[in-house]
Amino acid sequence: MPIRPLLVLCILLCLSSSSVAQTRVTTHDITHFWEAYDRIKATNDTAEQRQLLHSHFIAKASVGQLAMFEARRYTPDEYLHAIRSYPRFWASVREHMLSADIHVQAMQDGVERLRVLYPQMRPADIYFTVGVLRSGGTITDGMVLIGSEIALADSSTVTDEFPVELGHLPGHFATNPRQDIAFANVHELIHTQQPGRWGYDLLSQSLHEGIAEFIPTLAMARPSYAASVRYGEANTEKVRAVFEEELFAYWIDRWIWNDTHGPFPVRDMGYFVGYSMAQRYYENAKDKPQAIAELIGLNCEDSSAVMDFAERTGWLSRPIADVRASFEAARPRVTHIAEFSNGSTTVDPSTKTITLHFDGPMAKDFRSTELGPLGKEAAVTIKDIRFAEDGRSVVYHVELAPGKRYQLVLEEGYRDERLRQLVPYPVDFTTQDR
Repeated sequence: MPIRPLLVLCILLCLSSSSVAQTRVTTHDITHFWEAYDRIKATNDTAEQRQLLHSHFIAKASVGQLAMFEARRYTPDEYLHAIRSYPRFWASVREHMLSADIHVQAMQDGVERLRVLYPQMRPADIYFTVGVLRSGGTITDGMVLIGSEIALADSSTVTDEFPVELGHLPGHFATNPRQDIAFANVHELIHTQQPGRWGYDLLSQSLHEGIAEFIPTLAMARPSYAASVRYGEANTEKVRAVFEEELFAYWIDRWIWNDTHGPFPVRDMGYFVGYSMAQRYYENAKDKPQAIAELIGLNCEDSSAVMDFAERTGWLSRPIADVRASFEAARPRVTHIAEFSNGSTTVDPSTKTITLHFDGPMAKDFRSTELGPLGKEAAVTIKDIRFAEDGRSVVYHVELAPGKRYQLVLEEGYRDERLRQLVPYPVDFTTQDR
């Protein structure tokens, strides 16, 4: 063989080996968990169970497992509770978890396919961790952390022991996530490449997640099997209409990582919205590699970049400035105070309640109150805050002194039932002298 072709071949082989070596997949935390599990199940001594969990699992944790502990704030008590409470679940998922190694090659292949599409991809190590059913996957410090007790489950996984707060998992397991783990891994890898860690509202977080769901379809050359994407593609106009009424909400719980309390029968519909926007942007782009780089490089913490990108996708039904104006007009507002007029200088100091009425029902689990411009010197002594049953008013139980000016502000932490933030409402009044 001529020397020059041989040299080129050697270089290519070295580059290929280097690329694969850059992606390490670690699975030994699963083995350590099951070693601890078997020993814990063999004793009823709770103190010994805690010690066994620590010595056989926690103390042996990889960097990735330690990161998962921190990312989801998992505690030893959570692990012990799950081990004691869900024995049929653990038995049903055990074989799949202990067989995690069979997925490594497919995952590494997915990484290399992504690298072809996005050559500037930074390397990221992958860890199969064990959590307590609160994360199938996340990223931190450039690592991909797989929650194997969720990611390696399938339709045969037993869920009848789960409490209400885990009610979303049976539906997720029915989609056979373990068969889709290479795709899910590319999704998480995209997150390690994105410049922003989180979005700041529903639109930005939907883009953050949706872009990470769309790019794997290019790398893996197949569509997303996510239930949200399937439902969204069949109901796009309906989803768009509702999304445009809520997209600037600071709280994403109806659209992302939600259980069953969203506007549609399928959870995580924010993923579909971002996915659909990314798909349209890519399909309309003349320079496909550049479009991929722009999608992955979109900083979803940058409001100007997010607004500009959403506009350029053409996915919204009208200009984003118009959508924003409609959202602002629909935000909940305080209409009046029952006991006195806001700004009054003749409030009776014996007043024990301040009742504020809203223009619609509010989410009663949330309230947010701040000092006014005068700070602590004008602070109201608040004993309690209670919503009316219908959520249309909130009562502040207070103690007032005579001849004093008071201020407080109802903040954006108040939100309506669709989680749209309250227009801040400053309260300012002065009590009479006795």
